[in-house]
Amino acid sequence: MTLKQLTKISRRDLENGADEASVTDVRHLSSYNWLEAPEPTIAVPGCPPLWSPPKAARSVKKDSGLIYIAQNAARHPQYPLEPLFRALYMEHPSFELQSVDLITDRNNIRKLLSFINPSTSKNGHEPFTINAEAFKNTVIFCRAETETKKFVQPHEFVGYGHEFEKAFTTDKIGGSTGHHRLISYQFSDLKILVRYETDGYIDKPRMGESSTENDALASMIQSLSLTSVSGASTSSKLKIKRAGEVVGFNSTLEIKTRVFHKPINMEEVLPQLWVSQTPNLVRAYHKHGLFEPPKVEDVSPKIRRWEEKHQLDLKCLAALIKKIILVMTKTQGNAMIKYDPQVDELVLWQTDGPKMLPDDLYSKFGNVETNSQKDSISAAAPTKTKIRIGEVLYDIDVSRIPYLSSFVRFQSAAQPQTSELTHNSIPLFDTALKGLESGYRACFRFLPADLSQFHILCDTYGFLRIDVLEGQSIDDIIVHLKAGKTDYELEYKRYRAIRDGDKSTARDAAFQLLYLILLFDFKNPTKDSNKVFNAVLFVVSHSGTFKWRLRTVVRAAYEERFVVSSKQKAMLDRWSKPEPAEDLSNDYVTTEDDFSEYYLTDES
Repeated sequence: MTLKQLTKISRRDLENGADEASVTDVRHLSSYNWLEAPEPTIAVPGCPPLWSPPKAARSVKKDSGLIYIAQNAARHPQYPLEPLFRALYMEHPSFELQSVDLITDRNNIRKLLSFINPSTSKNGHEPFTINAEAFKNTVIFCRAETETKKFVQPHEFVGYGHEFEKAFTTDKIGGSTGHHRLISYQFSDLKILVRYETDGYIDKPRMGESSTENDALASMIQSLSLTSVSGASTSSKLKIKRAGEVVGFNSTLEIKTRVFHKPINMEEVLPQLWVSQTPNLVRAYHKHGLFEPPKVEDVSPKIRRWEEKHQLDLKCLAALIKKIILVMTKTQGNAMIKYDPQVDELVLWQTDGPKMLPDDLYSKFGNVETNSQKDSISAAAPTKTKIRIGEVLYDIDVSRIPYLSSFVRFQSAAQPQTSELTHNSIPLFDTALKGLESGYRACFRFLPADLSQFHILCDTYGFLRIDVLEGQSIDDIIVHLKAGKTDYELEYKRYRAIRDGDKSTARDAAFQLLYLILLFDFKNPTKDSNKVFNAVLFVVSHSGTFKWRLRTVVRAAYEERFVVSSKQKAMLDRWSKPEPAEDLSNDYVTTEDDFSEYYLTDES
């Protein structure tokens, strides 16, 4: 292998780091399980093991046999990153990689963080290598390990962790040997995709979701599993099986085990949890392999505090990643990132190594010709697919519905002779489709002012993989809510409208606000609660733009999700009005816009 040094990086080079370094806009993208099979085979979306601890203490035997260190590389050494991309495009066929700065395994970010601050790693400064490749504006990191698996002999002792997981969790996918997930988030001004392995999940309904609704959706998801196995592409050796169910991001957990007289230091664990934003942790202690049933800890607050405490380190991490991306996107191709504690510098080497991905996946990064072709295609009439959902036959542009697009593709491959595709009924699919085709504001017309109905609708949008928020923050939504206001000027002692408000945009934003309140995992509950309240108060106080049913449901969602102070309730009550007769019809009649402005508040 030919090496050419591109740059050296020391910690001093990173002292003037980013202005801010926090993780925001976390989104689950896809997941898969590795399966025990003669050929490399994954199940998409797969499912992590279910946390199901025994009620009494249990002894487990010590770990032995085959243990994976880097299972993706062990099972698919030619293209360890390929499963990530195949699972991603099965769940999101139109995902645009051009917007992504970095795609990486969690382990690589932990290594870079340990270079900046060795105390964030259990073993301090250790040598490491990260393989990398730049394609256009995106950089890919791949783990480089001297060992990808280990066989533990009967006389060896490495702990009880794997056997504990077998005894305290239940596999949901037959033959599974590990569950991997892909999330995206903003870190500083970088968009990053992170792959990581998840130890398990806890079975709990989403906040505000009744067990009946949860069971119905779970049953629907379970019934859609397909068992056909297919190749990822004509040239790929990776086989894909459609099986499992999507598990909510907030249910995932990390498991750590240790002997009882050596407490687990959270400062060692939190960097790992921060990189993957894993919200739940199990710390299990044993005496010679005997474990008492441990509790599941919600560590989200601890992760936020750790992030605040380590801002200096994280700003340096952001600066380091940006520096690597800048150098690599200029040179393109393959590189190797190496750290040697003896020299105490990070060295970036250009290499002539093989490509990290099969050829067909590079087209996903796009180019000028592809984008122009895409523009032409989007300008043309959409292709529709006939599909029976429940008892109704629809003619749908499934390209706008990622889940159905994937479903149609797999059903067509599994049953090429079938003339009509059939799917189980989907709760409130008619309303969800109306919202997608006519604007989300239409959902308020077709459902009563019953918050439970909107819970089901939002869950259906999540099930269909429709990006309702479209990457918007609460601040963006507030801007769009204000788009409905009409601008006036004073002329000869009378006000004259000089610009009509865009009420359609405002009402669509109101549904996005509702979706955010019902399903979004707020990073800073106190601060975000104030922003959300301001948005809700704006909606409630503008009856000319937002009709009674809309205002009622948005307020109910806020009061269900957050603790409402007496001052906030008084402010909301000020704008309460009885249901107007015209709001009972399907005609979304617009009246003159109120001249009121909402009041900004810092009250929790």
